[in-house]
Amino acid sequence: MNPRQWKALLAGFVVPTLFWAASPAYAGWEVGAKAGFNTNLSRSIDDGDGSGYLSAYGSYWKGHAAETRLDWTMGIIVQGAVYPSLSDVNYAAAMLSPGVAYIFRPGWTAALTPFLQGKAVKDSEQSALAFGGRVDFSQKFRNGIYLGEYYVYTDSRAEEDVYSYTEDTLGLYLGMRWTPKVFTEAGYEFSRGDSFFSTKVTAPPSGGNGSGRGRRRYSSAFNAAVFKETVDGHALSVSAGIDWTRSWFSTVNYTYRTWDGDSVSADDSSGYVGIGYRFGIPDR
Repeated sequence: MNPRQWKALLAGFVVPTLFWAASPAYAGWEVGAKAGFNTNLSRSIDDGDGSGYLSAYGSYWKGHAAETRLDWTMGIIVQGAVYPSLSDVNYAAAMLSPGVAYIFRPGWTAALTPFLQGKAVKDSEQSALAFGGRVDFSQKFRNGIYLGEYYVYTDSRAEEDVYSYTEDTLGLYLGMRWTPKVFTEAGYEFSRGDSFFSTKVTAPPSGGNGSGRGRRRYSSAFNAAVFKETVDGHALSVSAGIDWTRSWFSTVNYTYRTWDGDSVSADDSSGYVGIGYRFGIPDR
């Protein structure tokens, strides 16, 4: 499986990934599931609420045709997740993303992809409609090494304003396909925009002039006060995957993320193992 496909299909909806920009020259369907964990779903500054989770997805993609330099692409994905220890953040989501991709030379691709995403959360205050776009560059080398760089703009509008945000994200990943069936990958991401935090401390945090300190709201989902600030985010991730057959594949991922606000900060560790199945794969 192309390393950039699984990133879109298993990474969730935090940063929609342009798997169709680097897809093989065919259309296909895919289904999969993953089991994972997050240590700080509430983005707490003092006592984070974590949970394991189970999720499933289905997707369709139409990739770039190899015989043309410029071509249109299409991606559709639906996904849902349940969190046994924090059921109020259970969700179902769908994303539509048409785009265009350009091949400079074999293995070197640029793509521009707008997206529209809807997310329904059990805690309805967090349900949101998001839109934005992504610019993606990828380079594949003969020795199995590949590089990718991307920029994403996201405007997410939730039912409750404290969970709404706009964000600019820059990312870089470096991968190695050790054999036709095995790859590993490491990535870094920087983001800047709005983000919510939560706290179970009754008194305001000391220091700083965070914009959210005057707009606190009680969240029954987190049993805490939530507020919003301007945030710099950093994320480091490592991943690996195996194509067991032309159709069956599995992946594993670990990510460490930090949020540094105007007056407070928080961090989170997350990871998953996943399995998937691809339909409509032509003979090569």
